Amino acid sequence: MPPTFFIFLGLIAYFGLTALTCLIFIPMLFFKSKRLLAKKVIATVLVSFPCLIISGLFFTAIFILPALLFFGLIVNGFISRIPAIILIITGSVIFGGLIALSGLYLWYFVSNLIYRRLDKKSVQGFLDSDKIFGFLKPYLIKFKLYNSPT
Repeated sequence: MPPTFFIFLGLIAYFGLTALTCLIFIPMLFFKSKRLLAKKVIATVLVSFPCLIISGLFFTAIFILPALLFFGLIVNGFISRIPAIILIITGSVIFGGLIALSGLYLWYFVSNLIYRRLDKKSVQGFLDSDKIFGFLKPYLIKFKLYNSPT
């Protein structure tokens, strides 16, 4: 089984869920009273899988060198078999958990931004009250990824 098999299964499920969502909610776009709800649901479904892929690629880029170094230590016999198996299982669970949690948070964050734009509300209020964005804001400003309005 290739390593991208689970991503392929997720992509198939994503396309199926997107098709089902479009089948149900695109007709709702024709009714003025349900238009906003339909836009929110369609947007939420469309950003779900890309958020997971983005967080997966981000953490893969961060952890690929330590993983290769650890693999080299195992192959050259610097780490014995039992501790290596325990560390591999622990590392895999932590890696998967990080990807799942960050993907869910990114999905929540992007969905909230989209909802605010659709409701024609200020996005800045959400950004100011979000604790994780507040923690990351100095770094985003430093790397010129975010311009602070103040």
